[in-house]
Amino acid sequence: MAGWVNGLLNHSISGATVASGFINSTEFINKNLSNDAYLKVMYKAFFDREPDPQGYNDWISQLNAGTSRQYVLAGFVNSAEFHNLCAKYGIESGSLDGGSGANISSSNITGTGGNIPVFAFHSVMPESGYEYEVSTGQLNELCSLLKQRGYQTISFQDLFAAVNGGKALPHKPVILTTDDGYQSTYQYAFPIIQSYGFKMTLFLCTGYIGSSEGDRKTNAFDAGYPTRLMLIWPEVAAMAAAGCEIQSHGIDHARLGSMSYDQALSQLQASKAAIQGFVGGICNVVAWPFNSYSETSVSALPAAAYGAGVAYAGGVLNTGSINWGAIPRIPVQVSTSISSLAGYLP
Repeated sequence: MAGWVNGLLNHSISGATVASGFINSTEFINKNLSNDAYLKVMYKAFFDREPDPQGYNDWISQLNAGTSRQYVLAGFVNSAEFHNLCAKYGIESGSLDGGSGANISSSNITGTGGNIPVFAFHSVMPESGYEYEVSTGQLNELCSLLKQRGYQTISFQDLFAAVNGGKALPHKPVILTTDDGYQSTYQYAFPIIQSYGFKMTLFLCTGYIGSSEGDRKTNAFDAGYPTRLMLIWPEVAAMAAAGCEIQSHGIDHARLGSMSYDQALSQLQASKAAIQGFVGGICNVVAWPFNSYSETSVSALPAAAYGAGVAYAGGVLNTGSINWGAIPRIPVQVSTSISSLAGYLP
């Protein structure tokens, strides 16, 4: 007791160090607490209060889905609420790296040598109107190629469960993602994806998703590009009900990498709240708008209860060494040839 207290008072150790020391101690681990009991300890120890229903439900869903307890601990310790509590007592709060459990052994994904291609596209139209808008023909070609080579789509929740809980993945897993939230995703991409028995992950700019047809918005963030209609929540809900995963692309497509910690945290929290409020499910992944992320924005992920940030480049995801702040993706644009995409697929 004296050692911990003196270290805190003379600032030789931080609140985060003490938190890690206690929660990761053999004595605490041997208590073998349930997820519910563990979470209640987190709220009492680091927030000095009982759980709020929304926060509790968010965290318990992630724990039950396979998110590691170390990641949850980091979320509490890196939060503004814990920092404020530490400041009240005159101690340094510090921070923790949440990680995301162990990486997946390549032997668990035998068909691709431990690699998972994550493809990224934006608007999909019968005929492309600009570089970031692919045609329905291109998307059909990609899906046909994946089907021919024996790939099966997975979600990021499947990836987390494989990492943290040992869930088996398909012989050849692939993740299909679409950014922004264009109406064409529902109108054109969704039927194509479904026709191949696939599912996809939608990264939405929640501030551009309307509540009804009369509230439908356009892509005002796409300066210099053709005007396109955006999704409305009923369309998003229909895709979610069909098995699509709904995740964050921020609120207004702003560059999170240029923001302060508090600004990035606010974007992450608000977009999560909108998605979970309208369609439910787990929102714990963000695709960085404009591929803009920084050490600051990545550090806000655990505090907002996110498990990963996703980049817009970088090639194939190697599961032996995952960068959870910037999971790589393979861009699919109008100038992308099917032969170049085939090069990513064994």
